[in-house]
Amino acid sequence: MSDLIYPTLDLFLYTLKSPLNATEEEIQKNKATFLAQLPPDTQFNDADIEIEYLELTYPPQIDLQPTKEILEGYYYTVRINDTYGLQIDCSFKNQLEAQSAKYFEILKAEITQKLNSPLSTIGQTWMLSGWLPGNSPRNPEDIAKDCYCALFTGSWQPNRGRFLDATVFELSQTDNFNQSIVNVNNHINHNAHHVIIAIYPNRDSAEKAAEFYSDWMGLFCYRSKITWAYWQSRLAKESLVNHFHKVDKNRQVINQKHDSQEKQNIANSQTILNNIDNILQKYTIDLLNLSFQKQTIEINLANYQIRLALIKEKAGKNNQLDFLEKFSNLAQKKYLPQITKDIENMQLGLQLLEDTINATRSRIEVEKLERDRNFQELVAVAGAGIVTVSLIKDTAKDCKDIFQQVQFFCKYPLSASLMLGIIVSFVVWWLRKRWRY
Repeated sequence: MSDLIYPTLDLFLYTLKSPLNATEEEIQKNKATFLAQLPPDTQFNDADIEIEYLELTYPPQIDLQPTKEILEGYYYTVRINDTYGLQIDCSFKNQLEAQSAKYFEILKAEITQKLNSPLSTIGQTWMLSGWLPGNSPRNPEDIAKDCYCALFTGSWQPNRGRFLDATVFELSQTDNFNQSIVNVNNHINHNAHHVIIAIYPNRDSAEKAAEFYSDWMGLFCYRSKITWAYWQSRLAKESLVNHFHKVDKNRQVINQKHDSQEKQNIANSQTILNNIDNILQKYTIDLLNLSFQKQTIEINLANYQIRLALIKEKAGKNNQLDFLEKFSNLAQKKYLPQITKDIENMQLGLQLLEDTINATRSRIEVEKLERDRNFQELVAVAGAGIVTVSLIKDTAKDCKDIFQQVQFFCKYPLSASLMLGIIVSFVVWWLRKRWRY
């Protein structure tokens, strides 16, 4: 069945040039991996300047060099602030005859083959487009659904709109987050997708739409960074909760020993407190990361709204792009309030942990001081006894002075001195205890 003339598939994917806390070596590695997606002889120029939108190659569009003669396409690379963006475009050369929707499989296979090495992406968008043959009897939505099902799995539940007289459909798996959309490196899984399908009524409309590719590049970049930042915030929150549980578990161990009046090992308790301090440091870092992700969403949401407004103005009044505002509303009404609430809760958690741990540390210090005092008490009492024994032993042995009147001391000098030493130790202990209270 012939559905579309000049079916075209575009992949927009994004990777961070300099992730948070990345070393210079990691930054250069990211750059090399990104460059590996392009032909070896590509002239790449990434000027070390802060700029919102910078084309990275000369010429800006590099021939795709498809493996099949019936295909054509190009690479287009940019840097948008701190993010590399890559567009890979692939189309059927024939602009006269309509092709079946299933031919998009050929286009996707060609694009996938051009991805030379694993690229850690923060997001990607697939755009499918083409124009209807004259007097086409098929409903544009039926054609769009066939195109989607040829490339992706999942239910057909699109957002709908109009753009340059085209019927446009949007589908996404990245608006509702779960573990399945993230790979082992915590990057967006290539199987998770954001898809735009545009069915144009004629060639003129499709050619005019080609002028908007740079606008889509920016818009989809901001969208990817928002979804990426939100996912990072979910990971940060999960880490914070785990840290909280670890601290609380260690605190409970100390409290259980204290409540049961179990003899505590001060060294072990201090080790537990040091472990808690290390966890609290990680907790603080994750809390800062949570705030950073919120700021990232706020900045990119503002950029998304500005770019969308420019697209609307450029396209004219006879367009219905409200479906693209749904993502903006999602970020504004769900993502940001959720992160804000998480930050508030985790800050309260940090304060609670710090207060609890400070109290626990104070109690251990008191117990340590008490043990030191008891030890000093033992030294003082024992010392008094030992001095008494050493002073009396020789005198009692020679039966001198008062010991002449008590034959027991003369007959048993060692026992006598020990007995007096014990009596003196008891008296010293009793007096020190009385003076303390």
